[in-house]
Amino acid sequence: MLPVILSGGSGSRLWPLSTPDVPKQFLPLTDAKQTMIQQTVMRLDGLDFMSSPLVICNEHHIALVRSQLSDIGKLQRPVMLEPVARNTAPAIAAAALYCREHEGDGLMLVLPSDATILNVPVFQKAVAKAHKAALKNKYALFGIVPTRAETGYGYIETEAGTLEDARPVKAFKEKPDEATARRYVAEGNYFWNSGMFAIPAELYLAEMKAFAPEMLSHVKDAYKNAERTDTAVKLNKSDFEAIEGNSIDYTVMEHTKNAVVIPLDAGWSDVGSWNMVWELSEKDESGNAANGIAFFKDASGNLIHTENGKAVALLGIKNCAVIESKDGLLIADMQYVQEVKKAAERFLK
Repeated sequence: MLPVILSGGSGSRLWPLSTPDVPKQFLPLTDAKQTMIQQTVMRLDGLDFMSSPLVICNEHHIALVRSQLSDIGKLQRPVMLEPVARNTAPAIAAAALYCREHEGDGLMLVLPSDATILNVPVFQKAVAKAHKAALKNKYALFGIVPTRAETGYGYIETEAGTLEDARPVKAFKEKPDEATARRYVAEGNYFWNSGMFAIPAELYLAEMKAFAPEMLSHVKDAYKNAERTDTAVKLNKSDFEAIEGNSIDYTVMEHTKNAVVIPLDAGWSDVGSWNMVWELSEKDESGNAANGIAFFKDASGNLIHTENGKAVALLGIKNCAVIESKDGLLIADMQYVQEVKKAAERFLK
C-alpha cells in the first residue's frame, strides 16, 4: 500500500507562524520534536503492508519535504510536484497513475499532511481495516466519531452499525448549522469527513473516467509529459493548468457505490485554528498554554506562542491568543481566531 501525503495547503488560519513559504505542515505545532508532516509519516511505522510515502506538494516546498523526510529516514521516493493547485481529485489521480506503475498491490492510503492523531495504535487498527476493505475493491473513508456539534466540518452519513463496522456511505453533507450538527451527533450515523482514504488506484481511475473524463485526460497528459529526475516527478504545467480543479468528494465519492466508512475515534484534529492548537497544548491550572517565555497573572484560557525568544506577560487577560513570529504578531480573542485567515490574506498579498 502506497501512502500518498497531500501537502498542498497554505495553512493561513495559523498566521503569522504558518505562511505560504513555510505552511503549518512543516512546523512542530503539536510536537516539540517533529513537524506535522513528519508525524503523519511516522504514524504508519510498524504497518508491514505499507511502503515508503509519496508526497505531493508544490515546487516551492520540495526542499522542505525532502529535508524533513530525510531527517526521519523516510525519503525513498521522488516528490511529486503540482505546478498549480487544482484541489484533491486531480492530485490523487496523478498519484493513482504513479501507484499503478510502481506499487505492487495498487492500493493507496491518502492522508493530509497537517492533521494530528493522538492515539496512534487505534489509528493503525483503523488503517488495517481500511486496507482490508481496499483489497475488496472498496474506497475506505476514515470517518471521525464526532465529539461535539461541530459546524466547521463536512459530515458523512452512513448506514447504521457499530463503531467496529465498515459502514456503507449514504450521503455526504456540507458543513451544517448548529442545530443540524446537534442532530447529526445525536443520531449517531454521521461522522466528520477527515479527508483520509484508502483507495484502490484502478477503481479510482475507472470512476474518474466515468465521472470526470476530461479531468482524467488532462491528468494523464500531465503525468505522461512530466519532467522526471531522481528527486522529483514534476507534472507538466500546461497540461495540469488545463484542469478544472475539484475535490475528490465532489468528483468521485459523492457518485460512487463503492465507498464505506471506517469509524475512527483516535483524537483526530485538523489543527485548523489557534483555538485547536490551544486545545492540544499542555496547560497550567488556569488553562493557559505557552510555547516560549511566558508569565501569567490573573489570566486564564490563553495561548502564547513565540518564535524569537521574546518574553510575553499576560495580566488579567482571558481567552486570548498571542502569536509572534518573524513575519508578524497576532493578538486575538479566542472567539475571533476563525478570522485570522482574513488578516493573513491582507498581509500576504
